[in-house]
Amino acid sequence: MSLTYKPLVGLGVIALTIGCVVSVIAQPQVVADSSSQNEPRNVDAATPPIEISRNIRPDQISETSRDADSRKAATVVSAAPSEARTGSEAPGPGPQPTADDEWQFVFSPYFWMAGLHGTTGGPNRTIQVDESFSDIFESLKFAFMGVFEAHKGKWAIQTDVEFVSLEDDKATPGPLFSSANAKIKTFVFAPAVGYRIYDDPDKGSFVQVLGGTRIWRLSTNLNFSAGVLPAVEIKSSRSWVDAVVGLRGKAALSEKFFFMGRFDVGGGGSKFTYQVFGGLGYNVNKKIALVGGYRVLDVNYDRNNFLYDVNQRGLIMGIGFKF
Repeated sequence: MSLTYKPLVGLGVIALTIGCVVSVIAQPQVVADSSSQNEPRNVDAATPPIEISRNIRPDQISETSRDADSRKAATVVSAAPSEARTGSEAPGPGPQPTADDEWQFVFSPYFWMAGLHGTTGGPNRTIQVDESFSDIFESLKFAFMGVFEAHKGKWAIQTDVEFVSLEDDKATPGPLFSSANAKIKTFVFAPAVGYRIYDDPDKGSFVQVLGGTRIWRLSTNLNFSAGVLPAVEIKSSRSWVDAVVGLRGKAALSEKFFFMGRFDVGGGGSKFTYQVFGGLGYNVNKKIALVGGYRVLDVNYDRNNFLYDVNQRGLIMGIGFKF
């Protein structure tokens, strides 16, 4: 029997950010009175007639002088703020946020045309799973896959969620049973943290180191119809956590096309697990990208009388939404 996934999974990349930088520059203008510098003052014209000065009392002269001084002081005070704003001690515009300073998000569901190949079962009762994607439609009850990513600067947080429910009456029971029915439900939750060790934003290329976990939850219900041996039903479920490390990267091929790839390997709960993905992408616009490629996900778990040694592989098509 081959149990494959018809899930929606996500890998998208690329995030859209808008940065704004505002600068204000004020330059004072100084106007010089060239006539006052180049022409000598006419002292006689500036001096009031003797007859007028005789009629002015000393206290009036003092008041006139004080009024003139007040007007000069007011002029200096009104000009002071303009001069202070252009001085070196004046506060300028603060640092503006750039694209690296803001969070960017990507959600990417996709359709995985994968086959399922391997062995699963309990103690002394196993089933060979070997189905192509074309065979799996009849077995698939429900499937969903998607990737959500948030990144800021060189750091990124990525979460891959996968749920698949399969049921197959065409399983190969072996020579001891007449037929077999298999129900398998798989839930995989894979959070990871990434750090960019190479980044070329002008070309849209990067290389990212990944570290995280892959959390598995499997449940199987195997029913063997009577043959040489009597009928038997085996129910089992297991949960485990694998630690994984890997690399993820993107290389721009042109303004619209790019290449993406990912590889990770790990273990812990299982004996061994790995994942490989490679594909081409196309930027529809600044917020939407299409991705197509090939993905392989393999795990070998064999503990506590439960075996799940399965390889999933096939073509993949997805779409990434940036916001």
